[in-house]
Amino acid sequence: MYKLLLVSDQEEVLNTFEQIQNWEYNGFRKPHIRFDAAGAKDSLSKHHADGLVMALSPEKEHELMVWLRKEYPLLPVCEGGRTTEEARAYLGELEALLNWLRADFSSDQNNEQDMLIRCRRHFFRNLVDERKMTCGELKRGMLLRRSRMDPNAPCVLMTLQIQAEDENQTAGILQDQEHQLEKSLFRSFGGDVQGFHVLPLVTKSGGVYVLAGHLRGNQEEDGTAEELMSVLENWIREGIVHAEEYQGLRLNVAETEVLPSIYALCSDYR
Repeated sequence: MYKLLLVSDQEEVLNTFEQIQNWEYNGFRKPHIRFDAAGAKDSLSKHHADGLVMALSPEKEHELMVWLRKEYPLLPVCEGGRTTEEARAYLGELEALLNWLRADFSSDQNNEQDMLIRCRRHFFRNLVDERKMTCGELKRGMLLRRSRMDPNAPCVLMTLQIQAEDENQTAGILQDQEHQLEKSLFRSFGGDVQGFHVLPLVTKSGGVYVLAGHLRGNQEEDGTAEELMSVLENWIREGIVHAEEYQGLRLNVAETEVLPSIYALCSDYR
């Protein structure tokens, strides 16, 4: 059974969780409950939690998330539902993630941080490849997987094209997309640069992308899309040179989308 910490100052959410019975059926023990950031900090210092359910006022939520980014960067955070149906659905998403994080991949030597990174990449691949995710699903998914990108800030999505002699060569490069090409691209492009996070993605359909956005908590919170592009263009240009020189990958930028936020990739964005 997974251990939960519920942190909420909202009566509606607290009442909803009080109505949930048979916690073991949902894969969890009955949660510890605290009512503010100070209570959450105290509880986590004394009790292990596999996941944190949060429903606080915006100011208190910001205070707690700033602390969690520093002290518990791997702890999955789940949104608190306001009906039992919502709460059970969100807890189901949390349980599915925890099962994945603790899965026994006997041939892999991955720790929890490695598994969380893999979960994030899988999540963002689905986002850019299918564009069927709702804004609510994106918000919950990024929070749950502790993504460090700010979904409300401007972002850039670049489509890369592999320069190969023929389609067979391209197919060969893409064959083991998750474990080889994507890792190779991350060595050339991925990481944090000047307050932004750059994430290369290779999707099942064969798309090669670079998603870049502002880091949460970046001091330059009012950074514009133009500032992001100026940083990203140089970074990608250098990465393309690196990929060809050290990994034998010939790439070019086929398309660039400058978006007002990551939510612009969602199906119900308006």
